[in-house]
Amino acid sequence: MKNITTKQDNTTENLAKILGFSGLVPFIIALILFNLNINKMQVLEIILIYGYSIIAFLGGIYWGIGLNVRIGAKKYFFISTLPTIFVLIGLLFSLSLIFKLIYLTFILNLFLCLEFSFLQILKLPKWFLLLRIKLNIFLTILLIMIALSVYLSV
Repeated sequence: MKNITTKQDNTTENLAKILGFSGLVPFIIALILFNLNINKMQVLEIILIYGYSIIAFLGGIYWGIGLNVRIGAKKYFFISTLPTIFVLIGLLFSLSLIFKLIYLTFILNLFLCLEFSFLQILKLPKWFLLLRIKLNIFLTILLIMIALSVYLSV
């Protein structure tokens, strides 16, 4: 029985890794497109919307945690709404697109910091935190490179 459970855990972990890293592909494509003769601002707007959708997705993680804990579920339900609120703030204010990229990077890293404390309390799988760290590092680097590409081309 343990062998079946371990195999299912490995399959889940591998699927999460594949889906997580494939979520970085649009950012890599955007970085490549910035080197071509293309409307950079339009590509940047698409990347921002995609990045904001990733942030909203992070809220779903906390909603799921809230459904599965016995004590403190209200806290996780509240936290699950914060990513969407942050996204709305980013969309409502008319800021420069580069500033919105910086804001997106800040939100991603803020939620990673929150997850450090939550994952230790909730005893979620170690692989999940490691995956989040790797994805966050890669995405932060990609967002900084995109912001620099836009800034240097203006």
